[in-house]
Amino acid sequence: MVLEEVLGDLGRVNMFFGVGVFGTGARPRSHGWEPVSALAGERVAEEVRRVRAQLGALSGGGAEDVEWRVGASLFHQGLASRLLSPVLAAALCHGVRLRVADFHFEPVRSGPLVLRTAQTRVEAIPRDPGEIAEWVSATVVERALAGVEEELAGIGRVSPGLLRGNTAAALAGAARSLGGARHEQRAAAEEVVRLTLERPSLQGTGGYTGVDRSGLAVFRRTTCCLYYRLPDGGLCGDCALRP
Repeated sequence: MVLEEVLGDLGRVNMFFGVGVFGTGARPRSHGWEPVSALAGERVAEEVRRVRAQLGALSGGGAEDVEWRVGASLFHQGLASRLLSPVLAAALCHGVRLRVADFHFEPVRSGPLVLRTAQTRVEAIPRDPGEIAEWVSATVVERALAGVEEELAGIGRVSPGLLRGNTAAALAGAARSLGGARHEQRAAAEEVVRLTLERPSLQGTGGYTGVDRSGLAVFRRTTCCLYYRLPDGGLCGDCALRP
């Protein structure tokens, strides 16, 4: 199995599952790419500014029309989806470990945040929901995302509970997208979510409340991502503020 083939297959689910690769022998930093672990301090602040500007433009305004904590929350949720989706899908669909520590982003860019990996070899992981939940928790939830959450909470006093809720929602969303596109993976993906939500890092952030007409589990979080505070915002489908 070739890593490029795995990543190419994942990218067909939707944009959040897409991860690119670097050319043979390429050095990411020499091409302007930095590891996700570099998302700290000014780097994080710049990403939040980008999101605020994009959201403000949708309603004909600017970054100043979007509260900092709203932009921070939505940046974080988008990043969580970008990190969790491919890691979950690679493990379930191909039995492959993707190392988030090898994920890179391009700080100086004109478009949305995209990821490439410096990983070059396929590493096997058992296609067992318990094993995958442990891998997702240890490498993404409790390491990569926890670091970004600390930065956001420190810079703009965003509630840690809100950010953990974003992570839970992003994981549930990844499982839902994967289960919708690859029906044979639905049950296992949802079980990974259930097991991950039982771990201390995400306990109390939300859970499944039933299934919809298509048979996909319905997730409801216990916090709000603040999307409703945008000029033309509303309540998300999993929002705690819904009756």
